[in-house]
Amino acid sequence: MRGIRLEWLATEVLHGLPSDEARATVQDLLVEVAGHPDWWPEPGGEEIAEAFGPRCWVSFVAYLDEVEARDVGWAG
Repeated sequence: MRGIRLEWLATEVLHGLPSDEARATVQDLLVEVAGHPDWWPEPGGEEIAEAFGPRCWVSFVAYLDEVEARDVGWAG
């Protein structure tokens, strides 16, 4: 698995989610994204990609060995 970094907005949204279950669901998606570099956009932090879970999504950029979550969302 590669590294995960949270941008300030993603951190604030994650902390503001309505429950521990919601936070865990988003964190699980982040771990899944980090484990699949074939889902990542070109490294360098310029191209944004998104991944979707059953009730959440993450918007992220890629660097050589990690992804940075720029934003997360919850639709639960």
